[in-house]
Amino acid sequence: MKKVIVVVALLLAITLLPACDDGTPSGYTGFMAPAAGQWAEYVTSTGGEESHYKMEHIGQDTVDGKTCTGFEMTVSGEEETIMQIWTEDATGQAVKYVVKMGEQVICMDVSHSPYEPPETETPGTYEPNLPDITYGTYTTPTGKTVNVAIFAIGGGETWVSSQVPFGMVKVVNASEETTMYLYDFGTTGAQRDISKAEMENCQEIG
Repeated sequence: MKKVIVVVALLLAITLLPACDDGTPSGYTGFMAPAAGQWAEYVTSTGGEESHYKMEHIGQDTVDGKTCTGFEMTVSGEEETIMQIWTEDATGQAVKYVVKMGEQVICMDVSHSPYEPPETETPGTYEPNLPDITYGTYTTPTGKTVNVAIFAIGGGETWVSSQVPFGMVKVVNASEETTMYLYDFGTTGAQRDISKAEMENCQEIG
């Protein structure tokens, strides 16, 4: 479970970013504006084991009396785990965090969550006006090709795109090993898998 949360934390830390267009030759002007229905599926590699992670923007809802935006992260492995997080639109603060494993939906303490609320701007590390950015293209295993900007970070590389929800495309570590890559994505079609009733009636853990 800890490995799952760490990877999801990385993804959440770089979501919810402003609109962009093809104003530069590379087509990279920052991350895509968030919108309900967006989704992206990634493959991550840890210790030689691969897992699929799907992040979905599930839109707005009223949670604990507050107008919030929700995301779901589905982790496919030996068993499926779904994480749902709601952040208040007015403050960007996390309001509700639940996890579903099998038929059980568990309430999680947002104050102890391992991530910060989603960003509202392109992270400074991936600003399109930084020097020494290289550019290229990337094709998903499902056949979708996008323009990418490649940033040298920590001895490795991070590939990002203005054409992909949540921005991230590929991460290569200092040993030149690909630790995460985009498998598929879409700007429509995200579906909520933890219902509002399940979320509101989640089980508290002691």
